[in-house]
Amino acid sequence: MITEPSGFAELTKTEQIQYLMDLWDRILDGPGELPTPEAHLDVAVARLAAFREDPTRANPAYDVLLRLATRNP
Repeated sequence: MITEPSGFAELTKTEQIQYLMDLWDRILDGPGELPTPEAHLDVAVARLAAFREDPTRANPAYDVLLRLATRNP
């Protein structure tokens, strides 16, 4: 169980969320310090190999981002 910081419970929900977002930003300041899971690396290697095998099957990044942005949650 994680102990919440002193005064956290007295914050509004909006302030709590802002606190957590600020905390997350501090964590992200050192992205090189976060280990990449081996499974993620395996997926990246497999996808790069598939691309090198047949680059015509790849989708432009813009198309992928647009598809993701318009996808229903």
